[in-house]
Amino acid sequence: MGELLGSDFVWVWLAALLTIMVYSYLLGDNPLYRLAEHVFIGSSVAYSVVVVIHGTLEPLLLVPLTSGETGERLLAAVPLVLGLLLWTKLKTSWAWLGNFSVAFLLGVGAALAIGGALFGSILPQVRATVNAIDLSGLGNGLIIVIGTISTLLYFHFAAGAKGSLSRIGTSFIRTWARFGRWFIMIAFGAIFANMVMARISLLIGRVQFLLDVFGL
Repeated sequence: MGELLGSDFVWVWLAALLTIMVYSYLLGDNPLYRLAEHVFIGSSVAYSVVVVIHGTLEPLLLVPLTSGETGERLLAAVPLVLGLLLWTKLKTSWAWLGNFSVAFLLGVGAALAIGGALFGSILPQVRATVNAIDLSGLGNGLIIVIGTISTLLYFHFAAGAKGSLSRIGTSFIRTWARFGRWFIMIAFGAIFANMVMARISLLIGRVQFLLDVFGL
């Protein structure tokens, strides 16, 4: 208690008060909760603006434009122009000029998403599945291989062709897809359980904070 009531006396009690105001939502929506919500949103926006100004605009735009070399100024002028074109979306007659910036954002975003999914998820999963194949001791490796293949087959959507061979292939995919559904359910259950445990840990931390503040 003495440590909490040092030089940060006001801030500690303010944090405790805001915590109680947020928990007051358990009794229903009320003005105290809405006030705490507005304070949180306002402080988050203000912090984000400061971070963007000092972490992005100043070092990557303002400094190169004012004190950089010719090449750095030209490179910095590109995002500046694209950013200014986005403001033309506010006026209907000029909105078409902002399409260049929107197209650039969507193109870069799509490229990053595809690259991240390919090199950050698909290829590492394939590599891990291949490395898990161990003929000397089929245990966890076999489960990983079956789970990966069956999960991928669960998301196989294709129109069935006529013929006995295609029917056999469709039956095979559907059979494996049932295993994939169970693996997906287990994975979602584990993710949900981890999320619940993380929230409970946060709740315990805030309750312990309040108990320390009030000396209980």
